[in-house]
Formats: sequence, structure tokens, C-alpha cells
Amino acid sequence: MTELAAERWGDSGPRIVMVHGSLSSAAAAFGEQRVLADRFQIIAPYRRGYSPSPGTERIDPDRDAGEIVELLGGGAHLVGTSMGGVVAMRAAALAPEKVWSLTVVEPPAMPNGAGRPAADRLITALRDHWAAADGTDLASFADGFLKVLGVDLPLPSPLPPPLAEAVRNLTTERPWETGAPAEELARAPFPKLVVTGGGTPGFEDVADALAEALPAERVLFEGSPHAVQRIGRRFNERLLAHLEAAGIPSA
Repeated sequence: MTELAAERWGDSGPRIVMVHGSLSSAAAAFGEQRVLADRFQIIAPYRRGYSPSPGTERIDPDRDAGEIVELLGGGAHLVGTSMGGVVAMRAAALAPEKVWSLTVVEPPAMPNGAGRPAADRLITALRDHWAAADGTDLASFADGFLKVLGVDLPLPSPLPPPLAEAVRNLTTERPWETGAPAEELARAPFPKLVVTGGGTPGFEDVADALAEALPAERVLFEGSPHAVQRIGRRFNERLLAHLEAAGIPSA
């Protein structure tokens, strides 16, 4: 039984498991999707290392994926944003029989995009940032990380405890190494959707590569933030169309 704490919205309808990324957490990442609880049971766990779930010395996407599988129950739609998208893809590959559909939002599955120019530049920049940031304070690390991604997001000073926790977790990740199991996912029968916002060219390369390899439907909401799901209605409408097209497999 998983130890993860989770937001639970809605008490009827098909299940959706939503996995947050690195600089956010369940309630903040998916607040715009809470309106879907009139039609779905939404489970949005706090990944290990993010309060109120248990702490961890380092983020382990494979351990996270195993814990997400436990939340799929007899079957669910699976949605992941940012690093949560990588976790969701790994979880889907572990238990494809439990996944009705997969949606990922700007997953930093950098190895999958290797060989494409923008992805290669981002891989190098991420490695360089981690190497240069050794021993720097959390606020500087987070600020430099956002600059590498080309994300304009002023951070509060000092960092509030939940954000400081998230940044500390981020320092233990290695996004240039955390690829998605594309071959396993390509064999899985459920439909896949890859969404981006156009702000980070390296993530666009990764998304294009995933869309070809899985294969997956590819959607771009130009001018959206990295966490595209936060645009609300337009994202929700596209997500609903994907879920409805997928349906629920019969037992």
C-alpha cells in the first residue's frame, strides 16, 4: 500500500491519476483540473519528498513510478506534468494493462530527444548548471534552472518552506538521464497525448521525438507556460476529448 498523501477530488466516474512535477506539488499543479471532479475521480498524489508525503534523500523516478502504479487501482487515465510526465510514462510502462490513456505535459525526458539540436543544447545546459551549482544556495539554483529553461518566473525571497523543499528535491534529480521507456510504451495499446507550450525549444524537441516513437498525438498551446495544464479551459477541453476517445476498456 502506497504511503503517498494525495488530493482526492470527485467521488464518482472514471479515475484519473495526476502526477506533479519538480517545482510544484499536487494541489498547485492541478488546481485548474479540479473542475473535472464533477465527471471523474481525480487522485493527485504528492510525490515522495513533497510534504505531506514521506521525505526522501533523493528523487528516484523509478520508485515514484512504482508508487503511482499502486494508485491506478483496476484502471485509470494517467496524466503527468514536467518530471511527473516522466514518472507517469515509466508507471504506464510498468502496468500498461491498468492504463486507459496517457497524457504528458512537457516531460523532460531528455535522452529521448538526444540528437535533435535544441534538445542537445538543453542537455548540455542542464549538465553545466548542475555542475556549476554545487554548493550554491537553493534560491540561486532555482533561479539558474529557470533561466536554463527560458522560463520567466520570479521567485519569492526567501523561498517559502514548500518551495525550498521542492528545490532541494530538484537538486537531486538528473533530468538529462531520465528518459522514457519508449519501446515499451509503443507496444502498449492505450492512446497517448504529448502537450507543450512552446516556451522551451529543447522540450519541443523531446515532445516531437516522443510523439514519433510512442506514437502519440502532439498538441502545442503556443505561448503557454511550462505547466501548460494551468491555462485551464483550453487544456481541459483537449484533455477531455482525449479521455473520451480513449474510453474505458471492458474487463
